[in-house]
Amino acid sequence: MRRALAAIALVLSACGGGAPTGTTESREPTPGTNPVETQPAPSPSEAGVPIEAPGIEARVPLREPATEGAGHIPAFGWAPVAGASSYLLVVQGADGNALWAWEGGETRVMLGGVEGRSLGEAGPVLEPGSAWSVAALDAERHVIAVSVLRPVSP
Repeated sequence: MRRALAAIALVLSACGGGAPTGTTESREPTPGTNPVETQPAPSPSEAGVPIEAPGIEARVPLREPATEGAGHIPAFGWAPVAGASSYLLVVQGADGNALWAWEGGETRVMLGGVEGRSLGEAGPVLEPGSAWSVAALDAERHVIAVSVLRPVSP
């Protein structure tokens, strides 16, 4: 689990997690835009390990898949976050290393990025003991919200 959290911290730092360079931790909304809304505490279906993201209190609510019985090529889905222009999904393998990562504007994507892919086709396959998380990015690619690190198994 520590390796998974370290990998997510690396992803957050690579995306400019936290405050933009040269600014303080507090971020004022840009005039004419909606400020990022802080999400309520996660429900039991959101169970997972909180991700340390200094200065970022907003959460990305995860919707699917379930933690168990997700299948080998599940769809990952989350609620949209106000102010987000894209999302970064990271799926960790059981060993804590990144199994697959994706970035885009949608709030639902199949593992491997191909809708309707079959188990025999090329692409990543979910393994038991995996975990996933999502970071919401603003137009400048700064992290504005993160999810918990949620376990998921086929």
